[in-house]
Amino acid sequence: MKTMTGYRSNNRCKFGVFVFGIMILLMIHASKRVAASKSPSAFVQNVIYSNKIAIFSKSYCPYCHRAKRTFSELQEQPYVVELDLREDGYKIQNVLLDLVGRRTVPQIFVNGKHVGGADDLEVAARNGVLQDLLGTN
Repeated sequence: MKTMTGYRSNNRCKFGVFVFGIMILLMIHASKRVAASKSPSAFVQNVIYSNKIAIFSKSYCPYCHRAKRTFSELQEQPYVVELDLREDGYKIQNVLLDLVGRRTVPQIFVNGKHVGGADDLEVAARNGVLQDLLGTN
């Protein structure tokens, strides 16, 4: 009978170690997901796909002002990320370089689609592409 009790106790101990190991793995995995969600890449993707209009801008840039004015004239309110006012602005510009091949500002997205910079935006507004992207035809 003692051997049976010892056997059960040993199995409970092994099961407890197993459960503890699983809990540790889950905590490690969860912390990696939290870190990934704070990454510049995740931030950029979230901005692009969570907003009708997203502009990655710098507060002093005349081309960025021109792009914002274009949307203002269309009575549209873009979500603007001022890269020069963020500590991770240079990291976000590196993500944009990987994503669209440019680090320059502004970089404009409408309904998840990359429009380009200020000149590209004006061309899209003139030829009706912007209105199509906005769904305002």
